[in-house]
Order: sequence, then structure tokens, then C-alpha cells
Amino acid sequence: MLQWAQDVLRAMTNLTVTLALVAAVAAIFMLKRILTYLLMRRAGRLALEEVGKRALTKLPEYVSLAFVEAPDWTNAELVRQQAEPLLACAFQDAGVYSVDKMPGVLIRMMCQPQSGVAAHIYDHPRSGSWIEMVTRYEDGSTHAVSTLAPNGMKHPDWYRKIQADKSIPSNEIYERFLPQRKQPGIRLVAASDLSREFEEAYHKLALWRQETGLSPQEVARVAVKWMREKQANAAGPM
Repeated sequence: MLQWAQDVLRAMTNLTVTLALVAAVAAIFMLKRILTYLLMRRAGRLALEEVGKRALTKLPEYVSLAFVEAPDWTNAELVRQQAEPLLACAFQDAGVYSVDKMPGVLIRMMCQPQSGVAAHIYDHPRSGSWIEMVTRYEDGSTHAVSTLAPNGMKHPDWYRKIQADKSIPSNEIYERFLPQRKQPGIRLVAASDLSREFEEAYHKLALWRQETGLSPQEVARVAVKWMREKQANAAGPM
């Protein structure tokens, strides 16, 4: 009897999850159809452009990092799992920082001075944890690899980005990144400069984004991504 009850409960749970997933797919499908309709019409494109303009008014032009002595992690274990393999690759730990315009966000910073790679391990209260590695160049450009899912927006020509899977250990991401990045003109990095370089790079990207704007297509892609994340969070872990 007990086993039967457990089987029924398990079946009901699976059905609930399945229905949630079906609802999520249906909502995303409808959103895509609506956005496609809007993109095909001038008034719709103008409406999406206006959405993009309003979104950019909320984008801070500057951020300031502050060293955190005792970080209150949201995803402490995930941060540790990403940091430890890099220490074995001779990365130097540069501390943990908060971001003034992003409440609750913490960034553990590391660098490999010999190869010219900086690593930023993010701890976000809603989006979890991900890692970004960057190499900066004498000409002002950047080559990056990130495990954060694409947001649907394009990047400037001087910011080249490689997408990596979160399931890959951080040391393997690093080893793969080295030959993939552009080689000439690499600017070496020091742990003491990481926070300042992060602030400068953010400001440069924010200025470019404000000057370039958001296209209707970008707004549509971001909307679909937002809906996927919302539905995934609502369905919860399976």
C-alpha cells in the first residue's frame, strides 16, 4: 500500500512538472509569434526600439567595486568549484568584490600573470554563479570566454567572446581559451589592477551600448531569453 501511494505521488509530481514545461513551451511559442509579428511591421519595430531605449536609460554608465573582507555568498560551493582548479593553474587570488550598482552580486577575482588572463567568478542572488575569463590587448580590445548563457545582444568588434559550457571544469576552459584567443599584443595583468581594469572595461562597454542602442531584433531575443528563464524558475528543479 505504501509503495502504491508513493508511485501515485511520483506520477502526480511528474505530471505537474510536465504540465509546467508544456505551459512554458506554449508561452515561449506565443511570445515568439507575437515578436515575429511586431518585427514584420514598422509600428511594431518602432515599439520594440522604444523598449530598447527605455531599457538603456537604466544602464549605469559606471560601476565601482569594493573589496569585501567576509563575503556573504549565495552560491559559495559553486564559486569554490570554479576557483580551485584555477589555483592549480598558477592563478593568483585577488580577493572578492561587491558592485555598487548591482546589489547582492559578488565577484571573486583571480589572474594568471604569465599568460595574461583575468578570471571573474560571479555570484548572483538570482542567476547563480558563472565564470568569465578575459585577455586584454595593447590596442584596447578584449578576448573573453564565459559560461553565462548568451543574452541575445551583439558585442562590439573589439570585444570578442567565446561561449563555454558550465559543465566544463574551469581549468579546462582556461586551457582551451589560451590557443583560441588572439595572440599578438597581449597585455599582461597584475592582481592589483584587476578591479580598476574591470571598472574601465565596464564603462567602455556601457558607452558603446548607449551609443549603439538596442535593435528591435535584440529586444526580441532578450525577451525570449527572459521568458525562458522565468518559466524555468517557475517550474523549479526536476
